[in-house]
Amino acid sequence: MSNVERFEFILLLIVVIVVLDLAARRLRLPPAAALVLGGIAITLMPGLPVIEIDPDLVLIVFLPPLLLAGAYFSVWHAFRANLAGILQLAVGGVAFTTLAVAMATRWLIPSMPWAGCVALGAIVAPPDAVAAKAVLKRVSLPERITTLLEGESLLDDAASLVLYRFATMAALTGTFNLVHAAATFGYLAAGGLAFGGLLGWVWIWFMGMVRDRIVSITMTLLLPWVAYIGGERLGVSGVITTVVAGLVVGWR
Repeated sequence: MSNVERFEFILLLIVVIVVLDLAARRLRLPPAAALVLGGIAITLMPGLPVIEIDPDLVLIVFLPPLLLAGAYFSVWHAFRANLAGILQLAVGGVAFTTLAVAMATRWLIPSMPWAGCVALGAIVAPPDAVAAKAVLKRVSLPERITTLLEGESLLDDAASLVLYRFATMAALTGTFNLVHAAATFGYLAAGGLAFGGLLGWVWIWFMGMVRDRIVSITMTLLLPWVAYIGGERLGVSGVITTVVAGLVVGWR
C-alpha cells in the first residue's frame, strides 16, 4: 500500500467513526462501545488492507489528550473531597483485579510464569476511561458515586502501567523485590504529582501572558503531550503528571 492509499484509507476510517458515533447517539448507546464493535466488524471484512501500527505510538498519541480532557472537566472540590476513595479504587481495585486475573491465568495455564500472569492482569485490570465517562453521562447516580468512578478512571491507568512495568522487569530479571516496587511506585506517584502541579501552574502563568489566539490554542493542544512525555522523560508517572496538570488548569 502506497502512502497516498494509506492516507485515503485513514480518511475513510474517520468517516466510519463519524457514522458510528452518530448511530450510537441515535440508538442511545455508548459511542465507545459502538466504535469497538465497528472496529471488530471492519477487521473481519475481507479484502481490506492491513496497516500495522506501533502500540506504543497509539498509547502516546491517544492516552494523554483523553486523560487531560477528563481531568480538566472534573470538579476539583469534589475530586479532592473524595480523593481517599478514588485512590482506594484506582490502586487497591487495580491491584486486586490484577492479582485475581493472575491467579486465574496461572490456574488455567500452569506453564505460564507468574510474571506473565501478573502482566496480563495489569493489562486487563483498568477500565476504559472513555467508556466510563460515556456510561456515567447517561445514568443518574449520586454525585459522590459519579466522582469516585470518574476519578478512578483517570488514575487506574497509572497503577496498571506501574504493575505492568514491575511484571515485565521480573520476567526479564527473574527476581521481584516488594520493598523496591513499593518505593518505586511512591516515587513515580509523588514525582508525577509534583511535576504535574508545577507544569499546570507554569502553563496558567504562560497562557496569561499570551495574547495571540492562535498561540493559545496551539499551546493548549500541546499540553497533554508535554505533560505525559515530560513526566516519562523525568522518570516519573506520565499518567499522573497529565492528570494533575489537567486538574490544576481546569481548576483555574
